[in-house]
Parts: sequence; C-alpha cells; structure tokens
Amino acid sequence: MSALAPPSSEPVVAVDRVTVRARSRTLLDGISIDFSARSLTAVVGPSGCGKTTFIRTLNRMVDLTPGLRVEGEVRYLGQNIYARGVNPVVVRRRMGMVFQRPTVFPISIFENAAFGLRLVRANEDEIDTAVTEALERAGLWEEVKANLDGPALSLSGGQQQRLCIARALAVRPRVLLLDEPTSALDPAATQRVESTLQRLKDDIVVILVTHNVGQAARVSDRVAFLHSGRLVEVGPTAEILERPREKLTEQFITGRFG
Repeated sequence: MSALAPPSSEPVVAVDRVTVRARSRTLLDGISIDFSARSLTAVVGPSGCGKTTFIRTLNRMVDLTPGLRVEGEVRYLGQNIYARGVNPVVVRRRMGMVFQRPTVFPISIFENAAFGLRLVRANEDEIDTAVTEALERAGLWEEVKANLDGPALSLSGGQQQRLCIARALAVRPRVLLLDEPTSALDPAATQRVESTLQRLKDDIVVILVTHNVGQAARVSDRVAFLHSGRLVEVGPTAEILERPREKLTEQFITGRFG
C-alpha cells in the first residue's frame, strides 16, 4: 500500500502508546492522545521534554534521524502510518510541517509556495489556484500579490514563516504541525502568525509546539503538557492553564519549575 486510505473515522490523528527510543534512551514514553478535526492543540513543556520528537513522530519525520525506534501506533484517519507499505512522503503531504526557523529557498515567492506541488507534478492551472489559495489562507496574499516573482529571501522573517505555512498548505494537508514557529520572530510578526493559525483551525487540525504558555493561552483550544517524554495531562486550554490537575503542570505554568 503506497498511499493512505481515507476512511471517514474520527479522530483525524490518534496516537496510541507511542514510545520513541534512541539506543538506551527513551525520548517518548507511552504517549496516547487524539486530535479531532477543526482544532488547535498546543503542546507545551520544558526544554528537553520531547516536544519536538513528539511532533516529528506524527508525520514520520523521525525516520530522517538515524538510530530512533518508534513503538506503538500513530493513526491518520484510522490507518497506522508506521505500517508496512505506507509511503512516508504521502504521510507528510497529509500532515504538513513548519519548523522553528523559516526555511525558504533562494527562488521566487511563487515558486516557494509551489514547491510541493511541483514535486507531485501538478499541472499549471492547479498550481496557480493552489498557490493563490494557500497564500490567502496564510495571511500573506495581500502583501506579496504584486511581487510573486520577487525573491523569497527579500521578505521579512515573519513573512518568510507565513510563506512556509503557505507552502505546507498548498498541497492541501488535513493536519498542520508547527514546531515553535514564532520563537525567532518579533512580537508583531508573532501576532500575524498567531492570527493565521486561529483562522486555519476552522478548516484543519493544527498541532503547535510552543515554549510560550501565553501563546498557548491566546491561540489554542486544548493544551497537552509533556515532561520527561511523558504526557502528564491534556485538556481544554483554560482548564489546564488555570486549574491543572497535576502538580508538575502547575509548577511549569507558574514558572516554579525546579
């Protein structure tokens, strides 16, 4: 099986007892969590707790790191993406990824947004439509529509990050994964990215890794708190940030983490 079958089952992504090991180290330990349609979940926790490993496990980006072993299942629309015969490239089209620092290519704004579509040999009409739609959804169209042939590297850092979001959206994923996408941006650029994410959650599943509890409060519907590779608790944002059940969560949120 080279593609992912699209059954209509919910949730969109289901993580079932996932453990990730690197030789003698356990990076993630028995994590189970579901992600439903039209939601934005913030994954928070201290540095080194496994947030980045977790989000890279969701679309098999961990395959690109030698020595990591994944146990358990990650199901996309009911299908285990780690099953034999599932093409990881197809997985990554369904679950797009945006990284901490903008990764634009030294080509035009248009061609950056069209990059994934070129890889799958989409026709020109489809590319034109998809790029325009993706730039609009990423909140960048009005700023770049008069200069689509201009160099992407001429954009500001915040614009470049929204261009990376547009590139991920152009292939029409069902899930968007973001690993601390605003950590290198100034407050104004951060606000524009956050506004974009809030719009996107009306259409797709958004999973955001952030070290910023304030950002989680501003944009997310739900918060998942990780510590030492384990999922300590998950729930509605207000509940986790204002009335956490676990002492570790409370210590992290209040800045009294020792």
